[in-house]
Amino acid sequence: MGITTALLLSVFIALIITENYGYGYWMISRPIFAGPIIGLIMGDLPTGLIVGGSVELMYMGILPIGGSVPPNAQIAGMLSTVFAITNGGNPEVGIALALPIGLLAQLLIMFAWNINILLMHRADKYLADGNIRQVELTHLSGLVIFFFVFFIPTFLAIHFGSDFVNNVVNAMPPLLTDGLKIASGILPAVGMAMLLKMMNMKKYWPFFMIGFVLAIYLGLNVLAISLIAFGVAAAIYIMRRDSKQNDEFGFDDEEVMPVENEAGLLTDKELKQTFFRSFFSMTSINYERYCSLGFCYAMIPALKKLYTDPDELKAALLRQNEFFNCHPYTGNAVLGVTLALEEQRAMGKPISAEAISSTKAALMGPLSGIGDSIFKATFMTIFAAIGAGLALDGNAFGPILFIVPNVLLNVLSRWYFIKYGHKLGTNIVSKMKQSSLLDSFVEGSTIVGMMVVGAMINGFVKLNVAYAWTFGEKEIIVQSLIDSLIPSLLPLLLVLGFYTILNKNKKGMYICVVLSFVLGIVGKAIGLF
Repeated sequence: MGITTALLLSVFIALIITENYGYGYWMISRPIFAGPIIGLIMGDLPTGLIVGGSVELMYMGILPIGGSVPPNAQIAGMLSTVFAITNGGNPEVGIALALPIGLLAQLLIMFAWNINILLMHRADKYLADGNIRQVELTHLSGLVIFFFVFFIPTFLAIHFGSDFVNNVVNAMPPLLTDGLKIASGILPAVGMAMLLKMMNMKKYWPFFMIGFVLAIYLGLNVLAISLIAFGVAAAIYIMRRDSKQNDEFGFDDEEVMPVENEAGLLTDKELKQTFFRSFFSMTSINYERYCSLGFCYAMIPALKKLYTDPDELKAALLRQNEFFNCHPYTGNAVLGVTLALEEQRAMGKPISAEAISSTKAALMGPLSGIGDSIFKATFMTIFAAIGAGLALDGNAFGPILFIVPNVLLNVLSRWYFIKYGHKLGTNIVSKMKQSSLLDSFVEGSTIVGMMVVGAMINGFVKLNVAYAWTFGEKEIIVQSLIDSLIPSLLPLLLVLGFYTILNKNKKGMYICVVLSFVLGIVGKAIGLF
């Protein structure tokens, strides 16, 4: 293949694959759709259909749930199609290369996520200076990072041939790649520690431990623990209300005058601006705070209208750049509710910064679980399976059957989650404004948030000791000993350790990040991890 053709094809592939994180999450890079597109461009649609459908089915159960980065199906599908066509339209060649390509792409994505940590810290400085334009540009720089991280190896692979892919995978120093993998498993502990600091860990730490125990010993997922947390918060509220004759923590309909619907400060214009920006929610996704900067980026137009005082605006932007991770569709419901809370705060209602942070933490767990299980693991998988089946039969309608419902779901769910999230959030705040129920709401949100963060440790923070000793004929595995004491003890200690550092040092965030990489690489070098 000529260098010009390889260059143009690589640019196209890099642009397509960037959508997976950079812009919109449209599903156009999935093998079932991108494979046939590559085949169409290269003049061999039948091979594109077969390879795309086959790779889609190969990676059907491998989904990036939560903070995991599995072997990448998207670039595997596209490059496998390229190699199959350049080898005489032989689908077996491309299908055989799908796994090593996916593994290489996995490392590339991890690399991009780590680079984006630098973007986030640069944005922190711009936020502190109140330079909003630079914050926006810094976030959008993630598009450039994702593009080049995929363009360069894609061009090399296409230009030099399929053997290049296997050679690159085998030539990378195991110490470096394995050390970065370990560091990537440690870095989420930094973001969680920051979240705990925002939610008053000193007062609510028992709920954090309850969430951790439920996830570790009972194996409950985040959604189940969120529901339990809501039940616990409701039970505490009911018992307190019943124990006080004057109903201090609640209100009776007969005693409180109906609340008139007030005109808010935000209009459809700001909601639509947030909606359009939400398509870039994962552009700067990283291992420390995940989509925090994307959340902040989406909120900027509304916050600029709500807070005319520079100091208030800066404070609002900073609290919207806290740890956040949620499915990109259902996460818009959190955006909507947060818009309502910030709106009421700007109107002088007693909405504290703690209430906003706690509400975000409480919502992102269950909504992420719903998004991953319903939209990603169910909706997308069903249409992918049907489309792949048709593609393997040579039916070009298969990719269309997959992409149309997924694009509609993307657009409609994002808009209605924001719209009704804002409406629901406004109604909740309006009903609470004449009652001390707000205090209970803040407390309940914090309880749920604490339990959710405790539960997330098991799924997000990864750290296992690799040491093993042999006494006589018996092998003692250190990690098994630790697990027999308290499973996921090391991830728990990491989060608590980083929390302590953040509380005691003004530059604790940078110390924690550096420690994450040192632990990962040095720990791998000495055989500790």
